[in-house]
Amino acid sequence: PKRFKSQLPPFKYCITWQSLGTPAMPVKLSFAVLLVLTVHIVVVHCYDDSSCSVSPKATRGCPMALNTGAVGSCMFTQCSAARGPTYCKLGTCFCIDGYCRYPASTIHVQARRCRASVPHSTCHLTRTCWKGGLTSSSCVKGSCMCRSGMHIDCNGGCAPGWYPIGYEAPAELNATINLQEEMELDRQEDLEIAANVAMFSLWVGLGAALLFGAVTVVRQRSRAMTSGSPEYKKLRDDKLLVA
Repeated sequence: PKRFKSQLPPFKYCITWQSLGTPAMPVKLSFAVLLVLTVHIVVVHCYDDSSCSVSPKATRGCPMALNTGAVGSCMFTQCSAARGPTYCKLGTCFCIDGYCRYPASTIHVQARRCRASVPHSTCHLTRTCWKGGLTSSSCVKGSCMCRSGMHIDCNGGCAPGWYPIGYEAPAELNATINLQEEMELDRQEDLEIAANVAMFSLWVGLGAALLFGAVTVVRQRSRAMTSGSPEYKKLRDDKLLVA
């Protein structure tokens, strides 16, 4: 039987040096890489509270501060529910393991609360937090903490619910709260979340600029090698020889 040879050009699934020389290729490549990274970080993940018996805990400790870590008093009543996951010791309320006092300042006369510390996540250099969730965690003195009212799920991210997995909240808690002070802390956390998103956007923009610049340099060098540059002579066998 007679065989027919296909006249269609073969489709290439790779990026060649010649393709980098097209005007739109650097922009497309930069956009594709940044889109993949952004989706990987920003995409809403499914909360997982069933595949582990206890919440993962950060091992690096809480931000440095010259205080005892107390978040309230339990001398005459139970710790306030507005403080989050706490325990009472010698008349003083402290955060349970895996949670840190917030605000983390040395001296703070306003209300304090406990926020979950994100495992394996710091922000000393980047000043942004994304492992726990871009809009559900923020940078606090170099440490990434979940928003108040959230805990660490089995995946290491911030999930709704203040108490960690495997921890039973006390049956009786002091329900007395200072609404104005709590609203001030909520506003402060909102500002930190906004700064976290802004800093992440800044890093994405910087990465886009660097990636675009690198691809542009490769494109210019590719053009110089294939064009009639005085530094090169093109032979018949398509090899390049330095003049």
